[in-house]
Amino acid sequence: MKMVGGSLVHAGTVYDGRGLQPGGSFVVRRSLVGGAPDWVFRTDLPATSLDADDDTVYAAYDDGEIVILGLGDGTVRGRQRRLTVGAVSAVPTVLTVAEPGRLVIGTGDGRVLLCSISP
Repeated sequence: MKMVGGSLVHAGTVYDGRGLQPGGSFVVRRSLVGGAPDWVFRTDLPATSLDADDDTVYAAYDDGEIVILGLGDGTVRGRQRRLTVGAVSAVPTVLTVAEPGRLVIGTGDGRVLLCSISP
């Protein structure tokens, strides 16, 4: 969850009696006044982490993907389908914006990475 420019950006997952349904996970930007969604990005996997700067939202997923969304409208600006260190896959479990275009990423195997991201 992140407060940015008078709004709240957060991720969530809706389960029903059959488990997670297609499109049942989301990243949403909501107005702090009234809580109405400004935009919603739907996906099939729960987000493990998200952060945002003044222009961009970064979301990590448990399949290893990082999705880059425009803060203003939620459009996909880029995707990193697989994070690798050398030739070894790494799953991002937490991420933080260090500065625009640079993320600090914690991985499931205990690594802490400083990565450049360009959408």
